[in-house]
Amino acid sequence: MNIFKEMVLSVYSFKSYKEFLKNKKIKVFGFGLMLMLLYFLIAYAVPFVVSQIGPSNLTKLIEEEVPEFELTDGTLWVDDVIEYEMNDQYIYIDTDPYYVFYGAEEMKQYLVDYRQAFLLDSEKIIAKSNGEVVELYYEDLGWEFSKEKLIGWVPYIYIFMAMLYAFVFVWITALFFFGVLFVALFGMIIASCMKVKLTFGQLYLLGIYSRTLPLLIKAILSLLNIRVPFTLSLIINLGLSLLYLGLAMQKMKEQLPQQPLQYTSENGNNNPTWMQ
Repeated sequence: MNIFKEMVLSVYSFKSYKEFLKNKKIKVFGFGLMLMLLYFLIAYAVPFVVSQIGPSNLTKLIEEEVPEFELTDGTLWVDDVIEYEMNDQYIYIDTDPYYVFYGAEEMKQYLVDYRQAFLLDSEKIIAKSNGEVVELYYEDLGWEFSKEKLIGWVPYIYIFMAMLYAFVFVWITALFFFGVLFVALFGMIIASCMKVKLTFGQLYLLGIYSRTLPLLIKAILSLLNIRVPFTLSLIINLGLSLLYLGLAMQKMKEQLPQQPLQYTSENGNNNPTWMQ
């Protein structure tokens, strides 16, 4: 049975979970990777690709939203005054050469209400973070920069974003396999209550398959940009997976109510019975 067929069966066919126990570990691992790849494509890759082929791609976004600016010979010029304030964050940019901020020590009293703040004038940056206020002069940086150069960096920005997305995929995949541990632990409680004898390894294997529908739901919600409360998210992630495990165990009991079922391992040896 191929992985894609198993993915479909894991959503609606609870009797198939008995067959999943016969899979080799490498195949189960491959199923988990493919499931996470599908989730990643729907939740992350598709929205990004769509945004880049539309009118809001990065180059057009910079051209339309970023004001003209130039940093040369230690002097910054921006063709507009920019002010942004939200909650405890504040940004103010004014590069009029006749209007410069006081030094960091003098500006502390003006930034007391903000957790983070950035003030930019023609000669320096004043930044506040974690209670500290520091200043940095452009001439000490030795940078030459402009809006045109920023647009020229777009290909490199895409390369960086591709690397970042690759890291995100590895990270969420690792979290997926780690999270299945909790599904298997709670699954042991369910198995005990239902008097179904399954090893932790077998419950972990079934837990991977039980994550198919929850991950697809999460991916679709993310694609549609629908935020859900933490409690509902927990129900989707853990509750639905445990429900699938319970229904799969019940189907196993219904299939063979009178006789124990032997599970044959990869090397042909019979493991102890896992169902009473």
